[in-house]
Amino acid sequence: MIDINTIFAVIDPSTDKQIALQRAMRIARVVDAKIHAYLCISPTLEAHDPEALRRVEMARYEPWLESIVDAAIEEGVNISSQLEWSSDWRNAIGTAAREVSSDLIVKSSHRRTATRRLMMTSSDLALLETTHCSVQLVSSEVVEDLHRVLIAVNAKKDDEENNRIFNAVVAYGKAVAATNKNGELHAVYAYSGSDEFRHLTDIAKRVDIDTSHVHEVEGNPEEAIVEVAKQINAQIIIIGLSTKGTLVNRIFGNMVDRLLNNIDHDILVVIPEEE
Repeated sequence: MIDINTIFAVIDPSTDKQIALQRAMRIARVVDAKIHAYLCISPTLEAHDPEALRRVEMARYEPWLESIVDAAIEEGVNISSQLEWSSDWRNAIGTAAREVSSDLIVKSSHRRTATRRLMMTSSDLALLETTHCSVQLVSSEVVEDLHRVLIAVNAKKDDEENNRIFNAVVAYGKAVAATNKNGELHAVYAYSGSDEFRHLTDIAKRVDIDTSHVHEVEGNPEEAIVEVAKQINAQIIIIGLSTKGTLVNRIFGNMVDRLLNNIDHDILVVIPEEE
């Protein structure tokens, strides 16, 4: 059962096109959640008087953020906002989301060019390392409905931790697919060698979908996800993340980063609630 009460939408100060907020608003309408719009401003210049610079920049961005929030309110959205100044904006996002007890963080993550790759990579990875809740990274192409959903499942292990992640990914996948009357839930399973192979019927039964919507690919998970996502034209990819350690999260985050540079879909990183 997915319970989302507060959606934390990260505002992008570099553009008027707030794709993360637009996605958060669509989600909020479906699950009847409130939105907390968060804008973090970071100093880009050295100043003789840092405090004066902070005051000037905050005063400049405050009315802009208010206009964004007012537009959302006019559309009937329950929304609050927060403007923060921090030299470490990449890590500030996760901290701020935790302070307002958010259940889902929504952040834009445009397909990167060579010149923007480092900046966008560091912010996405920092968020995955510091977040306490699930994160949806929104592509540059925001579609109205996410009707074709692809979940990446790991059927190799049958331990408590893996089952917890598996079940959470399936639950989120079903919840997203259910938001559209034509919703389709697909599952991809990557394996290497006969010892990791699982029958389609076993995975289909566990996920509770038709075998035609289960896709098994021999190879590494990243390549399998990209291959199947393009094959079925998925609008969103859902994957699970353990919260057991920074090293695990960093390795996983690097995989997410490579996915973001190969496909232009929303990626929802599910972090199961601690039991």
